[in-house]
Amino acid sequence: MDDDSAKIIKAIVTFLVVVLCLKVLASSSLFKSSVHKGHGYSFVPPAGWEQLKDPRGVSPVFEAADKPEVVMFAVPGKVPNADIPVASMAVLTVKLANPTWLEDDFPTLIDALVKAGYRLIDRGQIKIDNNVFWWVFYQDPESSLVSFEFYMVNDINRLYKIQYTAAPDAFKQYRPAFEASKDTFKISAQLW
Repeated sequence: MDDDSAKIIKAIVTFLVVVLCLKVLASSSLFKSSVHKGHGYSFVPPAGWEQLKDPRGVSPVFEAADKPEVVMFAVPGKVPNADIPVASMAVLTVKLANPTWLEDDFPTLIDALVKAGYRLIDRGQIKIDNNVFWWVFYQDPESSLVSFEFYMVNDINRLYKIQYTAAPDAFKQYRPAFEASKDTFKISAQLW
């Protein structure tokens, strides 16, 4: 083998080693994004909160055309004597079965909560990612959990629900992490 062939082989081997190293680094958590991407949305979950494999306690409230997509992140730890996270953040999205305008339908949701015995604390509107979300803040009389829920239905009748639920004594402690995460929520343009 002459000098030129040895240099070419050395360059090829060096190139392959660099590509292999980059591939290993790219598949490690070093370069992984902390952004969660769902159907038509993305957000950065609260740091240190774990994604739950079987999210429970999150429903679309309105009649859905499809099975809802739900993702939930929770702080480690459970409410004493219950299989409920101390604090959790969930995002639900689903195509609704019927045309829904929150301007008309949100008061019905509020009435249903009150009739079911939930203690209504407050309600209102807020802009998240330049979209108007309707929110409700209430307490469950049975579990004493406090929930902060945000609803938005887009032009193609897709519901987005962001839900923060916590034990009363943990609500203030974990709310800043939830608010920071909520503020990263982005809705992507969709045709369906």
